[in-house]
Amino acid sequence: MKKPAIQFLLETLSYFPIGVQYQLAAIMGFILARTGNQITSQTDKNIRLCFAELSRPDQQSLAKASIRHNCISLVELAAVWCWPAYKILARIEQENVCEQFYQSIKGRLIIAPHLGSWELLNIWLAEKGRLISLYKPQRNAKVDSFILQSRSRNSALLVPTDASGLRKLIKGLKQGASVMILPDQKPQTTKAGIDSVFFGHTASTTTLIRNICSKIDCDVFIGAMYRRETSATFSLCIESLDHSLLAASEIESVQYLNDQIELRVRSHPDQYIWSYKRFTRAEYDSLH
Repeated sequence: MKKPAIQFLLETLSYFPIGVQYQLAAIMGFILARTGNQITSQTDKNIRLCFAELSRPDQQSLAKASIRHNCISLVELAAVWCWPAYKILARIEQENVCEQFYQSIKGRLIIAPHLGSWELLNIWLAEKGRLISLYKPQRNAKVDSFILQSRSRNSALLVPTDASGLRKLIKGLKQGASVMILPDQKPQTTKAGIDSVFFGHTASTTTLIRNICSKIDCDVFIGAMYRRETSATFSLCIESLDHSLLAASEIESVQYLNDQIELRVRSHPDQYIWSYKRFTRAEYDSLH
């Protein structure tokens, strides 16, 4: 059976050291940042909005670094998805994990922004116990099968982002499983989110975290797997969040969520995926 192109490419790249993969990503990022494309344009807009205090050259420098990390996050899937779990986990040189994470006897909800290597965070969490993650099914059945096999090879359970998947996620959380959710993209429907403030600008924000916390007594954490580009290693950070604030009114909950995500992004702004359309049209129009 012929493999899909993405599988063939990543499996081929997996034979090379991760440092070589990063060098390839840097070349891709160099080219991408200097050509007209949607990723470069959107990254530039978001950074101009969120870091207006920076000079234009500094904004451009941050945008180029973000695009490079964007490319790295794709290319390093060769290692994260195709290497044995123990081999890629060995690249984590520092773990700063709060005691509450290990002491928790409840279900654990882990909020994971698109920061650093969230795919490697998924693998690490699956090594620490039963893990359930949401994923968007792919139209191509072969690609979908490859992604499912790669992301669940160490017993992680991936469920689709639909009603049936959410039911499995909530059931698992009630039974004491860990659940990982990436909450920092614009909701697909207006009913799935409300406007809140992110980096000082209006952004539609999911209410999924609030809906879960208002129904389930669980421990909530925010995690990121920061990348050390020069050594091709990683530094993990997991911190606890206030469940009561996340279970408060929708306005309070999503603002607390955005504030906590912003705090982590500001520590490593180059490793955040700035290429998403996160803000309202009015915010983008204000740039002109």
